[in-house]
Amino acid sequence: MSTYRILMMIHRLDDASPYCFFVHEQAKALREMGHDVVVISPVCEMPLAGLLGRRSPVFERTPEKDVLDGIPIYFPRCHTYGNRAERILGGSLMARAILPIARRLHAEKPFDLIHAHMLDRDGHAGLLVGKKLHLPVALTVHGTDVLHYFEPGKKPLPRNAAIAAEVDALMAVSSSLMKRVQPYRAADAISEVVPNGVDLSLVPDKTKNRPGAIVSIGTLKERKCMDRTIDAFAHLAPDYPSATLKIVGVGELDGVLREQVERLHMTDRITFTGGISHPAVLSLLADSDMMVLPSWGEGYGIVYIEAMAAGCIAVGAQGEGIEDTITDGVNGFLIPAGDTAATEAVMRKVLDSPQKYAALRERGRQDARHLTWRRNAQQVTEIYRRMLAHSAVREDAYAKEKRH
Repeated sequence: MSTYRILMMIHRLDDASPYCFFVHEQAKALREMGHDVVVISPVCEMPLAGLLGRRSPVFERTPEKDVLDGIPIYFPRCHTYGNRAERILGGSLMARAILPIARRLHAEKPFDLIHAHMLDRDGHAGLLVGKKLHLPVALTVHGTDVLHYFEPGKKPLPRNAAIAAEVDALMAVSSSLMKRVQPYRAADAISEVVPNGVDLSLVPDKTKNRPGAIVSIGTLKERKCMDRTIDAFAHLAPDYPSATLKIVGVGELDGVLREQVERLHMTDRITFTGGISHPAVLSLLADSDMMVLPSWGEGYGIVYIEAMAAGCIAVGAQGEGIEDTITDGVNGFLIPAGDTAATEAVMRKVLDSPQKYAALRERGRQDARHLTWRRNAQQVTEIYRRMLAHSAVREDAYAKEKRH
């Protein structure tokens, strides 16, 4: 099997991860297969943020360079001007920050390809850098980068449509995302669904989950529908005295959700953990009975397969990316997004008859454990091979055309 030198690009997320945990998991798996992976992760902030005392803690604590699990990661600083301005600028500022580092590294040891993650800014930056370095560009779309910009019945921004069309290979983490971008790809273009994975080494090897322990994990924002989950739990709580609900995550609705729990007099049954580490999340899932997150706008949702791998019954929403993995009533549950009554009903179902769903829990565990990052890296490697072969054929054809 061929191995490649890969320049991976993703902006530094404003969270507790080193830069973006799911991209790093893929980079680790690719490195374990023998590939040479380098990551450039721009750290973005508004101009004058430092002078105005509004600098993000993430910006302050992120070094200019690091090595994580043997992977070199560069963190160039980059200006951002907000969503409206970036509809015009796209990833041009990000490309400007990346290019000097990429050019130097490419001169020292040439890259075979660029792999960008997220379409709108990073994908655009990837194409700009790729053109400068004469490298083919692969792109993975993950969720909001497609859901916000490729809405059904609406035309996307011309630049975003062009990004989807021009990258040499396009990967989507779910078929629902691929359906939105596929119409902008040529019929013979490389376009594949490649689901995210689970790091099984971090999943506690347990066979029993604590009955009645329910968790909801995600960013505390409206589309996660945690307010509906709280309402559903509060309604059933009197009938199940030992049941508990933990809300895991940080976000703009933190205060609102805490006030909701106080108003419902549920502070002894519904608790908040705030932001916790990824290993702590997996440990909590292994200790829990159900992970309930019937949210909308989910490109895929790694937390669902992590829950399943840990033996925790996952409850997601119909019509979202996780439908590729969860079959309702077989290895988990799917309900209408944000439906309070349906959320309560599915929780009652499991709380009433936990033994009845032992087979479903085990099926979910087995199905999720096939979705490893190793498998993800194998699929991605095959796409790289096809992309590079196609790129070589195209370059040969172009060279012949120039000679004649």
